[in-house]
Amino acid sequence: MKIETIICDCCGEEIPKVKKKDIFGIEREYYRLGKLNYGYPFNDINCRTLGLHLCDRCAGNISLEMYKTRVELCGGLTE
Repeated sequence: MKIETIICDCCGEEIPKVKKKDIFGIEREYYRLGKLNYGYPFNDINCRTLGLHLCDRCAGNISLEMYKTRVELCGGLTE
């Protein structure tokens, strides 16, 4: 059974496919899934390992909110 479409768990839109060449020069289709970035040492967390399917936009928004929260927490520690 082959999955033809993947839907973003956050916004509900379809995640597009892109064609890339692998190291052997063979062109393959991949889903353009977003990666979460919580800052060092948790850079580029693959959402599929967590059971999530996120598009690039939603993953970027979640990462930005986590960054803002992190800055607020660090700002509260210095005062």
